[in-house]
Amino acid sequence: MSLRFDGVQICAITAALPKTQLEIKSLAPLYGEIEVRRMIESTGVSSVRVAEKLRTSDLCVEAARHLLKNAGVSPSDIEAIVVVTQTPDDFMPGVAMSVHERLGLSRDCLTFDLNYGCPGFVYGLLQVAMLVRSGLKNVLLCAGDVTSKLIKQGDRHLQAVFGDGVGAALLGPGSEQIDFLFDTDGAGKPYLHTPLNYDLSPEKVATVGHLQMDGSQVMTFALSRVPSMVKKLLEQCGLKQTDIDLAFFHQANLLMLKYLKKLSGFTVSQWITDLAETGNTGSASIPLLISRLKTGPETRFNKVMLCGFGIGLSIGVAIASLKETQRISPIEVG
Repeated sequence: MSLRFDGVQICAITAALPKTQLEIKSLAPLYGEIEVRRMIESTGVSSVRVAEKLRTSDLCVEAARHLLKNAGVSPSDIEAIVVVTQTPDDFMPGVAMSVHERLGLSRDCLTFDLNYGCPGFVYGLLQVAMLVRSGLKNVLLCAGDVTSKLIKQGDRHLQAVFGDGVGAALLGPGSEQIDFLFDTDGAGKPYLHTPLNYDLSPEKVATVGHLQMDGSQVMTFALSRVPSMVKKLLEQCGLKQTDIDLAFFHQANLLMLKYLKKLSGFTVSQWITDLAETGNTGSASIPLLISRLKTGPETRFNKVMLCGFGIGLSIGVAIASLKETQRISPIEVG
């Protein structure tokens, strides 16, 4: 499915990361030096951020405060907030309610969560774009997880690649447009999921399981579908590959990104990879990638491609402008 929203501007973008870092080489006593070295080389991840006692709402609040302060926007000006996460603080009412209360947002502020994983930032942008087109002027988007809390001890393949973090963006009306394209294969659900088991005992207890991933299936899906999605969206927008200034792809792992770069046809100057110190941060990876760019704030990007892929299995691709976007360096929390 493809969609276009005119008059929508990404005004500012940033991220929040836990201060605590897990050095992957520190796992050598558990898994052996050779295995750890192999994991670092294949994933490109040398360390990940770990939330420890921090909750998703803690990172969302700090990312939002950091964004609003630097953008010069008052919390009272926020008309809606959308939180994209798969690691809520509680089963209900969700993270957005906690963020709403702690930021001191207006009672008129529309507030809701969106349960989505790695493509979640693109899906969140879609939701926010619809709100802006409906007439709202300041909409806040937070996207991210504390995935480390779902990883089973001893699952080295997940422990060595998934990190915690939250991205935040402020959107409003403007002269730009955002084009979207989505692809979903619900049959791929078992390949990347966290089970939820309901106990039928009188206590009616629900238990959240550990994150489970079939890496080869996820990689096969991404490599077979993402390149054609990129090509299709470019064609629908009447653009060529060379019209894209930068491609911000979900930072899954280095091996997958190398293949996607080659298959999607992007050049070295268009391609950004930055996961060595943060790992795979799920739906936070795209805003984190943008906010960690080394280029100065005066550098403008007329057309960028945003691409998230994974959970579901699903893909979300968008072409947007960052020409007028304030890129704010991430804040560390903890």
